[in-house]
Amino acid sequence: MRTVSTDLRTALLTRDWEALAAGAGSRTREARLAAVLTGLRAGDDEAVLATLPDDPGEGMRYLGDLARWRTGTLADVRGPRLAAAFGRLHRDDVVTVATVQKSGTHWMRFFLTNYARALDDPQVDRPISYPQLQQEYYGNNRWQVFREAEPYREPATLLAPHGVSDVTMQHFRHDFDPFAFSPGRKIMLYRNPLDYVVSLFHYTIKQRPQNRDRADHPRDVLEHMLGTYSLHLRTLDSYRDDPDVHVASYESLKADPATRFREVVRFLGLPLVDDAVDRALALSDISTIRELEERTGRSMVVRLDGYFTRDGSIGQWKEYFDDADVERARRVLGSHGLDLEAFTIDG
Repeated sequence: MRTVSTDLRTALLTRDWEALAAGAGSRTREARLAAVLTGLRAGDDEAVLATLPDDPGEGMRYLGDLARWRTGTLADVRGPRLAAAFGRLHRDDVVTVATVQKSGTHWMRFFLTNYARALDDPQVDRPISYPQLQQEYYGNNRWQVFREAEPYREPATLLAPHGVSDVTMQHFRHDFDPFAFSPGRKIMLYRNPLDYVVSLFHYTIKQRPQNRDRADHPRDVLEHMLGTYSLHLRTLDSYRDDPDVHVASYESLKADPATRFREVVRFLGLPLVDDAVDRALALSDISTIRELEERTGRSMVVRLDGYFTRDGSIGQWKEYFDDADVERARRVLGSHGLDLEAFTIDG
């Protein structure tokens, strides 16, 4: 599924440092991003700060904050609280669940949290709610903290004896690789593109009354969503050979969770305890989380018309797309160097 384009936009997503150096400049936003990224890589933090525009946007602002943090000036500009959080979220013992949206982000977060609970208490049998996960265990969304949309949350210490200070989450971006300067191990998840479109359509449009006028059907947003998806896949694919990154598809997790989640445990260097894995899987199953949602009568993550755990099946796209839609999807993906046949689209 690797792309072959070497243009500047691809270089920004895949950390092609030679192409970034060649394309760095000030004439376009992409050229400015390339200049900032190459400056950060070279350690020219002061030069990076000198070239930041007055209104950098949230992506460039994060990169500027990275330079400020490295020069010890972030607290002066953004406040000591953000500076402290910035440092803690850039530690090399932080684990990040880095995902294409709707690819099992929260399933993985619940599993790792429940696995930590089971290691700590082998008899644990009570599921936790999403607010509990956020407030009492591992609730940091790195990007939301960096943009000050959410507070930094003190993580639980359950995994600290095993070399993990925090389990965070973050989605990919469309304009550059947000993990280029992020140490620590990463679990990168993706999903087949057809189910991605269906799930994201429901989550961002159909289940949000304020957005329903944007589209009536998943096919209305097929090209746009697949374009974004393809950009995210470029970054994910560029990490497949990185020993500090574990890549898995949502479909592989669904097909054999007992095996695939054990692979995650081994990757993180955590003690592998079979009963703890089984307990964590049961406590993190979609049916368990859905029961909690139904008990409270609301979506677990954000306010939605319906539940966040809407449909976790593989192949749900068949209810929405006909042969012509699939062919359109194939063409969009192909224009980005992706082959639909490389994905598992049937359950």
